[in-house]
Amino acid sequence: MPRRFSKITAAIVLGFFTWTSGGVFSIAHAAQLDSKQHKAKTAHQKKAEAPEVRFSKITADLESSLADTKIDIAGKKARLFADRDEINTLDGRMRAEFAATEQKLIAAKLPAEILERHHKFVKQYDDNLNELKSNIALVEKAKDDAEAETALRRIQDHLKRTKAPSRHQKLDPNNLPNRQPVFKKRAPRMKKEEFDQDLKKDKHAWRNQKRIQVASIGSLAGMLTSGIVNAVTPPTAADLAETIDVQLTPEIRAKALELGNNPVKIYEWVRNNIEFVPTWGSIQGAQMTMLTKQGNAFDTSSLLIALLRAAGIHARYNTGTIVLPIDKVMNWAGGFTDPMAALDFMSSGGIPTIALTEGGKVTHARMEHIWVEAFINYIPSRGAKHINGKGDTWIKLDPSYKQYNYTNGIDIKAAVPFDAQAYLTQIQSTATIDATNGSVTGVDSLLTQQTMQDYQTRVQSYIQQNYPNATVGDVLGKKEIVTKE
Repeated sequence: MPRRFSKITAAIVLGFFTWTSGGVFSIAHAAQLDSKQHKAKTAHQKKAEAPEVRFSKITADLESSLADTKIDIAGKKARLFADRDEINTLDGRMRAEFAATEQKLIAAKLPAEILERHHKFVKQYDDNLNELKSNIALVEKAKDDAEAETALRRIQDHLKRTKAPSRHQKLDPNNLPNRQPVFKKRAPRMKKEEFDQDLKKDKHAWRNQKRIQVASIGSLAGMLTSGIVNAVTPPTAADLAETIDVQLTPEIRAKALELGNNPVKIYEWVRNNIEFVPTWGSIQGAQMTMLTKQGNAFDTSSLLIALLRAAGIHARYNTGTIVLPIDKVMNWAGGFTDPMAALDFMSSGGIPTIALTEGGKVTHARMEHIWVEAFINYIPSRGAKHINGKGDTWIKLDPSYKQYNYTNGIDIKAAVPFDAQAYLTQIQSTATIDATNGSVTGVDSLLTQQTMQDYQTRVQSYIQQNYPNATVGDVLGKKEIVTKE
């Protein structure tokens, strides 16, 4: 387990008009303050609300006033015009924040999608604010109370439609936030097209593929699909990019450099050091997987891809359905001795898995899996010499599939018996039980504590005498990856 790690999450607090777009208004607001500045400004911020917070409050109050049947038309108009002046003031402050946010996004060199999302957010804000101003103008131009009431109702409907949802969510005891997810078991997919639906491939990607020339007298039918000729799809910029799962953190870059930016050493390090966890879906990402030294197939692949990309090597995910001997699966899943228990355990983690039987016995397991493809300088060095980061072949690398050596720990219960009945008798002899409520009082805590200390001493003496060089793993049992180089 890591000693310490942290993950910074920027919370987006958007009030009026902005909740549907998931904008980035408060990202820069949160990012622009380092810890020292934040402490210095805390007192001032308590007095002066952020413009987006005040904007949300004033529009919410205005909506309530317009819906109040006790307030007449004149009162509603007076409230509307008073709020209009403050809305205009807040609008200027918010637009300054928008501009500052855009500059920070550009300076941070974030992906174009983030900047585009920001622009969409600002446009949505503009459209809704312009509609509000147009409706206010209709109230001003109203010739009588009937026209004014119609315009006020339009403003009320508009505010209600664009109001941000409540940030307070009712607690559902049957759907707590940290509940273990319930996976629906399903059979592994068997057609390539079913996996392609997840990837959302560009229909015109084939146009960018490397052309090949074949010397042949007759027809080429069947040659390209039979594996006789392999057309190599060239890598793209995306195969070197950073993503939410493939984080090129300083620790990732340092590890890649430590491994000489060598694809063989990088693959061996991930394969021989990251313990497999039988769950499904991206959960940790590359950085957390490196810190915890454990992860499922998605997470382990993310770590391998991150290290390869940090080394300047193009890498990408690949998914499909595999078939493994059941004894390998039982070992891989955690040292199971019962085939169905192993498969149930894999399925409970969300991995689409089914048993394959022969002669009434489970012989293999079919499951969906994810691994890595890396564009390696493979010919003729087989990746040993990856010169200048130039590759020539996509090579499949599976960093999560491995086998383990399991060592049983010392059977302390048999070697150093503990007389549980005597211990219970000791507690009962010094305790008083209240028959009315079942409470227990008067237990001699010093006596029971001494009993446990005596047992602990016996255990320590047994280990020191019989296993003087034992490690924690020797005592409790351990699981070691069978390394391959």
